[in-house]
Amino acid sequence: MTAKNDVMPIHGIQGSSIGIILVLFILLVIVTSMFSFSPYDPYENESVGIESNQTFRVFNQTTAYKLNLVSFSNIQNPGTRTLDPGASQALVLTSTSGLVYYTVLNNNNNAYVGAFSANMSSTAGFSINQYSGPIVPVVLLEDPYRLVVRYSIP
Repeated sequence: MTAKNDVMPIHGIQGSSIGIILVLFILLVIVTSMFSFSPYDPYENESVGIESNQTFRVFNQTTAYKLNLVSFSNIQNPGTRTLDPGASQALVLTSTSGLVYYTVLNNNNNAYVGAFSANMSSTAGFSINQYSGPIVPVVLLEDPYRLVVRYSIP
């Protein structure tokens, strides 16, 4: 018996045109997939409204007083609660709003001389509630997420 190596022909379409159609289809899939997906951006979700944490900063611009963070709400643990003269402290808000309350202590003998409290908003920054003593907390106009404690002018 002899073996037949006959290939069944496809009538109406030549073999080379099927290959061309297959190649064109693969190119079409590749090109459309390149334009339909945006490239991966690792920073895309970094600061999207409420979901992200907002960092606030308190600066102690006095030389005679230290600030003691007595209480806070909706803020990550700030670590140290004492802010020495000339130092600054980062406060990370974990919600849309928070609150801080500082006492002002004499740097030499830790005597209480005043206090201040401020609200924190992820959209509006700091807002001062009340303050007393020889200091004035000031929210910076150019950056409402920064609060500077200065001497009060009598």
